[in-house]
Amino acid sequence: MSSGIFHDVIARNLASQRASIHEVLTRSRMFDADAVKIDGRMIQVGQHWVADFASCNYLGFDLEPELIESVEPALKRWGIHPSWCRLVASPHLYVQCEEALADLLGCEAFLILPTVTLVSFGVIPALMGKDGVMFIDKFAHMTMYQCAKMARDSGSKLVSFPHANLDVLEAKLEEHKAAPKKLILVDGVFSMTGAYPDLHRLVALAKKYGAIIYVDDAHGFGVVGEKPDEKLPYGYRGNGIVKRAGLRYEEDHIMYVGGFSKAYSSLAAGVACSKETQAFLKAYATPYDLSGPCPTASLASLLAAVALNETRGDEHRRRLHQLTRRSIEGLRKLGFHVDNDNDFPIISVWIGDNDRLIEASRILFEAGVLLTLGPYPMIPKGQEELRITLTSANTEAQVDGHLLKGFARVREWLDAQGAPLSPPPAS
Repeated sequence: MSSGIFHDVIARNLASQRASIHEVLTRSRMFDADAVKIDGRMIQVGQHWVADFASCNYLGFDLEPELIESVEPALKRWGIHPSWCRLVASPHLYVQCEEALADLLGCEAFLILPTVTLVSFGVIPALMGKDGVMFIDKFAHMTMYQCAKMARDSGSKLVSFPHANLDVLEAKLEEHKAAPKKLILVDGVFSMTGAYPDLHRLVALAKKYGAIIYVDDAHGFGVVGEKPDEKLPYGYRGNGIVKRAGLRYEEDHIMYVGGFSKAYSSLAAGVACSKETQAFLKAYATPYDLSGPCPTASLASLLAAVALNETRGDEHRRRLHQLTRRSIEGLRKLGFHVDNDNDFPIISVWIGDNDRLIEASRILFEAGVLLTLGPYPMIPKGQEELRITLTSANTEAQVDGHLLKGFARVREWLDAQGAPLSPPPAS
């Protein structure tokens, strides 16, 4: 136990709004699981095996032999980890990855940094300077909000608008139309629901008011892509939400940020941009010269993932869509309220109360299921939810024999408590 000044500071902070998150963490086995062994998407926690529905390795690339085997040759050539900041020097792997990603995304240039958070940390303040105005969707990822607050501390303004309410956004854009720099911040795929933003209307507003749209597509990259159809509703090639919408990047006022730690299972992220923007960010985005670089293994596996995506990526996406559809249909047959209208492999099941959330997580863990909890205040009060993420490496047997059977037990418990299965109608 902490003592003295540390105990006092911790005790004072535990009296804050986020205390309920600390309570969930201490009461649920869905937090801090110590995985001692894995077998595909099965994980051993202590002596207990659970099916993994918490991973965001959507394409299952983390288990692909081609990616695993790509690492050792790169380590022998470049060492374990380059010690330069990117501003000084970069292993040629960086250039190879950036060129391959620019080709996949259909952009003039690409700039890689280690994580989406570090991209936002560097790019948002660099774009806004001291006289910008940022307009952030209230459901946008917390990392964007934190980085926008950094820009606000330098003199820019930060304005929020209700989730997906573009009428309110337009009113706020009109209010600040004289601002010399305006940035609209949205997720490419919203991380708790899998919903897509209305990019076409956002582009129209951005062009009308002279704004840039900052799209954090950490979850969408690798899953959604160009020319969606009935055979593959996600779209093809996994080249992101902008390509899925048939839009362009800077021509349509979009700064597109892709993350590779999810679908590609590689620690890297970056920005699709012009060569002019790339040169600007190298000078103004502080993580380019102040952050450590991506590990050699991540760069090697990223390059291998781009190649694997071209040959078998759509096969993985088809299987992922089938498993997601099977899960959603099964959960709805059990009576649960599922917030998902596009079959993206993020499935949010409404529970609506932190105590019910904790007990449901206990039942599911005992039934052999690992997933992600969405407690208050991470989620608005009354919207607490169980978040399922599918990967193409999951199996139908795991969906039927673990996930749906586990939720059937949760349904029995909720019925015994007289608890609702759906949120009350909006007033």
